[in-house]
Amino acid sequence: MFVRTACTLFFAFFASSVLAQAPATGPYVDSGGPAFEVADRDVPLRKGHKYRVVFEATEYPGEVTDANREFTIVARFLNMHGKNGIPLEDMDIAVVIHGKTLMAALNDDAYEKINGIKNPNLQLLNDLADAGVKFYACGQSLGFRQWDKSDLAAPVQVGLSAMTMLVTLQSDGYALLP
Repeated sequence: MFVRTACTLFFAFFASSVLAQAPATGPYVDSGGPAFEVADRDVPLRKGHKYRVVFEATEYPGEVTDANREFTIVARFLNMHGKNGIPLEDMDIAVVIHGKTLMAALNDDAYEKINGIKNPNLQLLNDLADAGVKFYACGQSLGFRQWDKSDLAAPVQVGLSAMTMLVTLQSDGYALLP
């Protein structure tokens, strides 16, 4: 009896501590990017620092029925900084899309023509754009797939190439997160 009670109390304590520390979305993007608040960090975040970051998104891990993990990572970056005191106006984020990730940037009609379903990425993509994230598609990737600008979701702009956009954004002071 004592062992069963001790085990029950241990698992109840363990479960409550795990649940208390579950990641959550928000404050900037509610449709993705769960993150933790880290109150006991040793390295403080810089007040007033402008986080200028360009993400290079190239993969589509998982199934076409799932939201693309590459976009979820961008949402996590925003949310974790928001949860830890960085205001949205200090976040200047761009995403350069090429390779397999380009599929996630298609509008519903183009996505459905290829995959037979509506694009599961559009809510997250639009929420990221609403939070100020800029999206740039590789014009070369579009050409090789025989897609054009009209196949893309509204927030996505087309650049000459992913390489050109990455060089341009880095020369403008964006830090690359591949």
